[in-house]
Amino acid sequence: MKGPPIVLTTDFGQIDEYVGVLKGVILSINPEAAVIDLCHAVPPQDIGRAAELIFRNHKYFPAASIHLCVVDPTVGTERRIIVVKANSQLFLGPDNGVFSRLLETDETTKVYELTNRSWFLEDISNTFQGRDIMAPAAAHLSRGAPIDQAGPSISRESCVIIAASVPRCSDSEIIGEIVSIDRFGNLITNIETIHFDRLVRKGGLTIRIKSSEVGFHHTSYAKLPDRRPAALLNSSNLLEICIKNGSAADFFEVQIGERVLVTGS
Repeated sequence: MKGPPIVLTTDFGQIDEYVGVLKGVILSINPEAAVIDLCHAVPPQDIGRAAELIFRNHKYFPAASIHLCVVDPTVGTERRIIVVKANSQLFLGPDNGVFSRLLETDETTKVYELTNRSWFLEDISNTFQGRDIMAPAAAHLSRGAPIDQAGPSISRESCVIIAASVPRCSDSEIIGEIVSIDRFGNLITNIETIHFDRLVRKGGLTIRIKSSEVGFHHTSYAKLPDRRPAALLNSSNLLEICIKNGSAADFFEVQIGERVLVTGS
C-alpha cells in the first residue's frame, strides 16, 4: 500500500456504477491506494446523516486517513469543495455541512478550499464532481501531496455548519428523536449516555415511543427477549430501540424524526 487509506462515504447506494467509478479514478492516480467503504447507504441528500456517520466513526481509522464524502445535493453550483485537517486525519468533500461536527468540536482544525486544477480530471461534469474533482484530489493526497497545495486556507467560521439534532433534557425527562434506522430496523436516537446524567431517577428508565412503553436493558442483543420491543445503548453509546429477531421500524411504523421520551422510574 502506498500512502494512507481513502475512506468513502456517499449516498450513491450499490446499484449504480458511481461508487465503482470513484474507485477507478482513485486507482488510476494511485494504483496502490487502499480504498475503504464506510457507507454508501446514506439516505439521498441527507447531509446531517453523513455528518454524523463521519464524526462518530473516523476515530476507528488510522492517523492520516483521507475521508472522501460525496453527499452533494448542490453539485454544479458555486458551493465550495474543501479539505479539512482534523484529529490527525483529512476530510474532503463539499462545503455543505457534511463536516459540521468536526468543525464545531476540534479547535485545531485547518481548512483549505480545493482549487488546484492540476489535481482534477481534464473534463469536469456539472453533475458528478465527486468523480472529476474530489476523487482525484483524494488520490493525490494519498500519494503525499501537501494539503496546502489544495488551495487557499480558509477560516472554519466561513464554512457551512448545520446544527446537530440535540435532545431536550431536564431533571424529569429527556425528549429526543429517531435520527436513523439501520437495515435491521433498529431505531437509533440522538440520546446519548451523558444525557442520562441530568435525569433524576430512583431506579431504571422508561422509554416511550408513540403510545408504547419500552423497557431499558443493560445487555446485548442476544440476551434480549425474543420479538419484543426493547431499548439499549448501542456501540456508539446512543439509545436504540430494537426487537430481537424482528424490526422495530416495522413494529412501530415510525420514520426518522419520531419523538422518543425518556423518564426515570
